[in-house]
Amino acid sequence: MMITAGIDVGTRFIKVGVTDGESLRGYACAEMGPRFDAIIRSLLKEARAQAGVGRWDIKKIIATGFGGHLVKKAAFTLGDAACTAKAAFFLNRDIRTVVDMGGLFITVSTLDQNGFLETTHINERCAAGSGKFLEMVAEAINVPFDMISSLASQSAQPYSFTSNCAVFAESEIISQVNAGMKSDDVLAGVINAVASKAASLIDGAGALDGIALIGGMSKIPAVREKLGELTGRKMLTLSIDAQSVAAFGAALLAQGRKNRDGLIVSEKRI
Repeated sequence: MMITAGIDVGTRFIKVGVTDGESLRGYACAEMGPRFDAIIRSLLKEARAQAGVGRWDIKKIIATGFGGHLVKKAAFTLGDAACTAKAAFFLNRDIRTVVDMGGLFITVSTLDQNGFLETTHINERCAAGSGKFLEMVAEAINVPFDMISSLASQSAQPYSFTSNCAVFAESEIISQVNAGMKSDDVLAGVINAVASKAASLIDGAGALDGIALIGGMSKIPAVREKLGELTGRKMLTLSIDAQSVAAFGAALLAQGRKNRDGLIVSEKRI
C-alpha cells in the first residue's frame, strides 16, 4: 500500500487529499492566505492525521489547480480537469461529464467509457457567472453565503442582468437594491446567470448523461436545481466533499496511472 497526496490550489481555497489508492483517507481545506507555505504544511498535517499516517509515509505529492505550480512539495503539477476526471470516474464508473463550478471558473470535462479525459471547456476569464460573482453580490446586499439558496427560492421575479461584466453588474445590482428590489430577486437572478453559463458550456461540450457536479458552487441547492432545470439533465453528486474532488484525483494520479493501452506510466511536469 502506497500513501500519496494531492494538493489543489484554487482561486479561493486550498484543498489537500491523502489516499492509499482505495479511498480518500484524509482531507483538509482552508481559505487562501498570505502565508501560503504555512497553510500547505498545516493542511497536510491535518489530512495526514485524518488518514492516520505520518509525515514520511507520503511517498509522492501531485499539485493541481490555478496555483498548483506554487506548491514546492509537489513532484509535479497536473491540470485540474485530468484530476477531477480521475476522481469522478474512480468514485462512479457511470460518470461521463464533470462540471466543476469553482470560484472563478466553470469547467466542463467529458470522459470516455474508460474514464479518460476527452475534452475540456472553460468559461471566459471573468468573475461574472462564477462563484466569486455570487459571493460579491451576497456581500453587497449583506446576505450570508449559507442563506443564498433559501432566499433565492423565495423569488417571484428573478432579476435579469443587462451586463456580462462582474464590475458593472455589481454596480447595477446596488442601484437596483437601492431602488427597492428585493434581495431574493437579486440572488435568484445571479443564480440564473451562473446556471445559464454552465448550461451553455454543457451544451457546447456535447456532454453525455452521467453528469457529476463538483466545486464549491455545486454545494448550493438552488444552483444544482436551476442547472438541472435548464439542461433537462440529472446532476449527480459524488460520495466525497464536492470541493475535494481535484485533490483526491491528484492523489490518485500520484499512485501511478494506466494509459489507454493499460500500461502504468509516470506523469511529466506540465
